[in-house]
Amino acid sequence: MKKLLSLVLALAMMLSIASIAAAEPTTITVWATDGAETVVYTQMFEDFNAKNTEIQVDFQPFPQDELLNKLSTADVVGDTPEVIIIDGLQIPYFQDLDMIACIDDYITDEMKADVLPSVWAENTYDGKIYGVAQFDSGMGMWTRKSELEKLGVRIPESYTDAWTVEEFEDILAKAKEAGYAFPLYIRQNKATSLYFTWMPIIASYGGDFLNRDTMTATGALDSEGTIAAYDWMKKMIDAGYVNAACDYEDAFFGRQEALFSMLGHWKYSDHVGAFGDDAIIVPMPDYGGGVYTCSGSTVVVMTQKAVDSGLGDQAWAVIDAIMSPEYIHMVCDVNGGVPARSSVMDTMDRWQKGGRLYLYREQLEAGISYLRPITPAHATVYNAVASVVSNILAGTGEPADLLHAAAEDVDEIIYENGWNIE
Repeated sequence: MKKLLSLVLALAMMLSIASIAAAEPTTITVWATDGAETVVYTQMFEDFNAKNTEIQVDFQPFPQDELLNKLSTADVVGDTPEVIIIDGLQIPYFQDLDMIACIDDYITDEMKADVLPSVWAENTYDGKIYGVAQFDSGMGMWTRKSELEKLGVRIPESYTDAWTVEEFEDILAKAKEAGYAFPLYIRQNKATSLYFTWMPIIASYGGDFLNRDTMTATGALDSEGTIAAYDWMKKMIDAGYVNAACDYEDAFFGRQEALFSMLGHWKYSDHVGAFGDDAIIVPMPDYGGGVYTCSGSTVVVMTQKAVDSGLGDQAWAVIDAIMSPEYIHMVCDVNGGVPARSSVMDTMDRWQKGGRLYLYREQLEAGISYLRPITPAHATVYNAVASVVSNILAGTGEPADLLHAAAEDVDEIIYENGWNIE
């Protein structure tokens, strides 16, 4: 009897321990770039953890450079997370390192149909999907309706009736005469951001950063079209429409020395906070080759480590929750980004026709967005373009010369690493 009782107690103890172990939630670690959305992500994952008992998220934001450094050494250190939130342009680099997993098999037909085509385009590399995104970027020009009416100019209501470059230059001249010290703000205080915001102008002139067939720079980064786009930047500086010495963010919404802010959605709160309903968006001008916008965003990817360790389903459960309408609302209400799901936009007045941000939606759904090159050489091109812009702003070189030199430097690195396409 004593032996039997001991066995029963031992078995009960084992079952109890197994029960406790089974009840322990799985922890999914999420690394992200620390930025404007960090506060929202923190709230989002706190909410997720409160609603779930089987999975808990350990959210860890880092400054961008620190995050990239951690990711580059994570495999050696052994602390690779299961989910990463990064700039979509990083996908090729980390895919080439076999660090992120293809998620084609996880995506439902419903999600595929509901998410904007531009989001899938950014997350596709070598024909496979490696990520999703809660939002895409809205890109155009912020301005003030009342001021345009005072100048007596027509106000475009769609990308289909955008100003020509000649019309836009005439409006800038009128704004200058009306008292705007530097009527056009292009975020010249941050040359790196002009890698994104100048893309629609380059595309309209017929240029590009890389040849999309060969993924090399010569003949694209220094093509006639690209040179023309940067010649126009220099022209705006020389005409006194752009303040090349600007080192502040509030030329439009604060100092009001600019009538136009050639930016994306990320200053939405500042612009609307300053001018209310008078703050409107107009499309980028047509520089001769059509009207374009740029797209791209922060994306969510699953690591190969998650799959290899048997946590792919749990990692996807977190990503699927991130893509829920509730959490997309939370992020887009803060940053003004274009909700990645059409079903979410359909519930928000500002994304309906006539709404304040409808132009962003119209442009993306019309397919006129131009992606920056999706290549492992992203950082190389990004830095080269930032250097070109910095020199143009400083007046230390002609665009053609700067771009020819940049194309040679970029190609040297591309060929050295085998990032070109034969």
